[in-house]
Amino acid sequence: MAGDNGNEELRIGVYVCHCGSNIAGVIDPKVVAEYASTLPGVVHATDTLYACADSGQSLIKEDIKKYNLNRVVVAACSV
Repeated sequence: MAGDNGNEELRIGVYVCHCGSNIAGVIDPKVVAEYASTLPGVVHATDTLYACADSGQSLIKEDIKKYNLNRVVVAACSV
């Protein structure tokens, strides 16, 4: 799948945050991440407990390098 300029392959990473029970109390982040992994251009999708925490941010940074991501989607709360 080509990006905006037609030459760059989209390599999207999707991170679905539990946000404690804020989000996980309403939806199942694992199921959402599994679905996201089937979408065009998505090369990595996972759930994370707290995307805003240092550990969550470190995971995303590591994955950008590991999977050569050029787009990132973070589904999280507004805190």
